[in-house]
Amino acid sequence: MRIKVKEYYQKLEQAVSEILTNADVRGYLEKVALFRSYSFGNTLFILAQRPSARRLAGLRTWNRLGRYVKKGEKGIMIFAPMFGKPKKQHPSDEPQDIVEEDGATHEENETRLIGFKAVYVYDISQTDGAEITCEALRGSMEFIVSEDMDVRSLFEWILQRSPVPVKLRTMPGSGRGYYDALADEIVLSDSLTDLERPRTLIHEIAHKLALSGKEHDMSLDDRPMAEVIAEGAAFVVCSYLGIDTGACSFSYVAVWGKDLKKIMSWGSAVMRVANRIIELLSHGESEDRLGRAA
Repeated sequence: MRIKVKEYYQKLEQAVSEILTNADVRGYLEKVALFRSYSFGNTLFILAQRPSARRLAGLRTWNRLGRYVKKGEKGIMIFAPMFGKPKKQHPSDEPQDIVEEDGATHEENETRLIGFKAVYVYDISQTDGAEITCEALRGSMEFIVSEDMDVRSLFEWILQRSPVPVKLRTMPGSGRGYYDALADEIVLSDSLTDLERPRTLIHEIAHKLALSGKEHDMSLDDRPMAEVIAEGAAFVVCSYLGIDTGACSFSYVAVWGKDLKKIMSWGSAVMRVANRIIELLSHGESEDRLGRAA
């Protein structure tokens, strides 16, 4: 099955309508933590078709792991982008400009997105066979948070992998922490509980990475968007690591409703930042990052 770009976005809009307009953003992000290797759009498609999905792989991968798809099971359809050069519509050999519906122009001989093709994956519940450990399904992840690791040790583990120095400081009111872009450092309240420290540090690391990535302009122009990106990314990472996520609120996302452009912008940014944090924690440095403000 192959579809055009316009059809893809129509399907995407339908998936957004089925999932995010129910205001179950927390539940969605918990699933994102499981499917971080998939794009934001494909994660939406997966959950629209099989909300209970936990672990996904293609037919060949399941077979390689010693499992097979049960008879009668229907694959979960996701989409892979197709790139190519459009067919020439002009007799001249000179490249012509092509104007898209959104006003963007492309040279006729330029390689660009021309459509999507359907690819099918299956959830582990649709398969049978050899027992598989979570580590095998995670692939090449080089770190595992020990189940018996206490929250203090977990905080130290994350702290050692912070991309910037972290300081503890007395803060007025209920402030928990912030990322200081000018000093390029994270400041945490010294009154945080042991349970609050890991998730607050992850949240501020998300702000740091958002400001240094593709989300930079978005974060500067729209403070609420910057905050909801950091909150979403921190939620995904905490869910992935098994850290208590606390009382996170995603009221901004729920209000957006069917604004596909805004939802896609937010969701894609959340996944990029969350993946960067997870990779950072996987390969981070092991030096003392904690400083205490005078």
